[in-house]
Amino acid sequence: MIDHSLVARHYESFSEGPRLQKSRVRRLEFESTLHVLGKHLSPQSTVLELGAGHGAYSFHFARQGHHVTATDLVDVNVEAMRALANEEHLDTVEIRQADATDLVGFADDAFHSVLSLGPYYHLRTWELRRRSLLECRRVVRDGGIVAVSYINRIFAVNYLLKTGQGLTPDQYESLMRPDDERVDYPDEFFNVSHFSTQEAVEDELRSCGFDIVEHAGTDGVGGFFPETLEGLDEDAYDDFRSYHLKTCSQPSQRGASSHCLVIARKV
Repeated sequence: MIDHSLVARHYESFSEGPRLQKSRVRRLEFESTLHVLGKHLSPQSTVLELGAGHGAYSFHFARQGHHVTATDLVDVNVEAMRALANEEHLDTVEIRQADATDLVGFADDAFHSVLSLGPYYHLRTWELRRRSLLECRRVVRDGGIVAVSYINRIFAVNYLLKTGQGLTPDQYESLMRPDDERVDYPDEFFNVSHFSTQEAVEDELRSCGFDIVEHAGTDGVGGFFPETLEGLDEDAYDDFRSYHLKTCSQPSQRGASSHCLVIARKV
């Protein structure tokens, strides 16, 4: 079973909303995700977001007129979203506490779209990921969209090496298994996360009754050299951002990105 306390402790150490705005790499992830999702969400649709954090995505779509149900497992995140909803007097967003692997209380075929932009890569066994994907499929309408974010294993391992932290041979082996529950990695995030590949995520989605619609790398190569990206002047950054948005769904860009996003359709 997933250790909810480890995940909660990790996310209680920072605010998910500001994380997506505090650097150009994180803003690129946020803007790219919105760019891709915007192509697939129908206007004023019903949207369920699992693991919504402080609601950066949920509130964006609620402000656009979508009818959003924003959920999270962590108490502090649920409280933060409720406070923001009250502050903005938004009647297009509902806040609920929910476990992404057990959507009890949500009816079958209730939503046009389901966003799983965080939970999937914290479910460290295939059985838990399968349970979550099948719940997403249950609550989304026929032909509806499920969006899943994951962490690219190739990027994660290479970035860890860049920081001077190698892994032991058995740790490398563990990372390649679909059921990796080790908690002795040198980086905390490795102890609460599942790292995957483009092929594995698509295979898991297909096995749960989805077709792949689009697959993008949302933060691109900027994650390897964030200092360089921060040092660009505004015009140079805007040019790079425009290039990234045009190419983020190419396989080569996905392979270099830390966060990746798959848009899948229920069949």
